[in-house]
Amino acid sequence: MSGAPPRPLAALHYFATDRSLPIADFARAAAERGFDAVLLPEHTHIPVSSGSPYPGGGDLPERYRRTLDPYVALSVVAAQTDLKIGTCVSLVAQHDPIALAKTIATLDFISGGRFTLGVGYGWNVPELANHGREAAKRRAIVREHVALMRALWQDAEAEFHGDHANLSPSWAWPKPVQRPSVPVLLGCQLTSRGCAEIVGWADGWIGFGGDLGAFALQVATLRSQWAEAGRPAAGPLIRPMLGIVDDDTLCRSFERFQVLGVDQVVLDLQSVDGDILAVLDRYASALAAI
Repeated sequence: MSGAPPRPLAALHYFATDRSLPIADFARAAAERGFDAVLLPEHTHIPVSSGSPYPGGGDLPERYRRTLDPYVALSVVAAQTDLKIGTCVSLVAQHDPIALAKTIATLDFISGGRFTLGVGYGWNVPELANHGREAAKRRAIVREHVALMRALWQDAEAEFHGDHANLSPSWAWPKPVQRPSVPVLLGCQLTSRGCAEIVGWADGWIGFGGDLGAFALQVATLRSQWAEAGRPAAGPLIRPMLGIVDDDTLCRSFERFQVLGVDQVVLDLQSVDGDILAVLDRYASALAAI
């Protein structure tokens, strides 16, 4: 496709659990088949009594109760392969931001700059409450935690003061390999508030790309507001998530995303019920033909 942007990278969103294909085996299988990245979700725990309905509808799938810690698991991926790594998404409001900044900087350092932080606000109110967080304040908490972490990643002597996080002048190494800091993408619906949040402090957006027409309009809106806000001319990183689809839909979606200048497509494998390697084989074969 003459003059077109490069084909987006293919990332695999994998719910690694204590019962799934072991993360090292999955990562090696992904690398052998030519995929570019592995992304992991995060839930520290799932309260048994929850007033928060599962966003996907129906009963909460068991995999949510059994997820591995994404940062520990991604260190295995980084050690076993040359794949890019990241979270999709990390619930940073539930963390101590000083400790999490160290974890992420270390992971980016030992991986040679391969880590991207996908963040979310968290939909499970009791889960947030167990961490001492009020659901109504979670957006502000996420903003401040990311700002504090960036200070530690970027500054030789870092300092931050907010309503939900504070850091006296401090030293912290290692710094991430990626400069000025690890890319931070917000996973959210692109409502007016979601768009404002991305433009205000994130490096990009993780969104649902199943409806190609709607997604294209959302990308245009985000880029327009990004430019109006005076953000960097290179524009936001844009990473659509795509559920399990047939080969024709997969190829058509990648071609459309390429035209839109998307840098990475997140292939969401969480609904796979059966042989996940067979899905990787099918996807790899289809993408090779583009």
